[in-house]
Amino acid sequence: MKRILAVWLCLLLLPLSIAQAETEQPAAPDPASPDPSWVLWEEPEDTAEAFAAAGASKPAFYGMRPLSRYAQVHTVTDEDLVLAARVAFLEAGGRNERAYRAVLCVLYNRCVAKRFGGEVTDIPTEAYRKGQFSVIHHKGFKKLEPPEAIVDAARDIFVYGNLDLPENILFFCARKLGKGWGGRRFYQDIGGNLFFYGSAD
Repeated sequence: MKRILAVWLCLLLLPLSIAQAETEQPAAPDPASPDPSWVLWEEPEDTAEAFAAAGASKPAFYGMRPLSRYAQVHTVTDEDLVLAARVAFLEAGGRNERAYRAVLCVLYNRCVAKRFGGEVTDIPTEAYRKGQFSVIHHKGFKKLEPPEAIVDAARDIFVYGNLDLPENILFFCARKLGKGWGGRRFYQDIGGNLFFYGSAD
């Protein structure tokens, strides 16, 4: 009898616990009037197919993702992304995806680091900051058309915040200058450049 009573009590309280769990969930962004820190994105076909195969309906906020810290402050223009991609292409020597993404991450990190602009600065400010990216003085810099893959990587980092490096990686130099460059703490050798920590404050 006690066992039956316990089961009956559990069944009685179950709807209440489900309702409480639902109210404790964080509110998802509403696609009709989305939070400005979220952005619509193209859903991968295989993910959409997986929902269909499972016979499940997609959540209301599916197809949205959070904006990066940078994109929450600045409108990211195609012109800015091309500028970032030019810097990355020349600084990384066109070596490989990991190499130019690392340079893009340093540029991003400088944009959001207090030590450089005080607040979130924009791509042109940091790309042309005196004494930082030497490639801006390259003869054909402003006319260079960087590969579309690097522009896409810049978008991935600056719009969506998909960083490959920690946000306190703020410096890099050519490998030939060595790990003791500037007395900074060494992070990694990536594509012929050495990357270093720096205080973001």
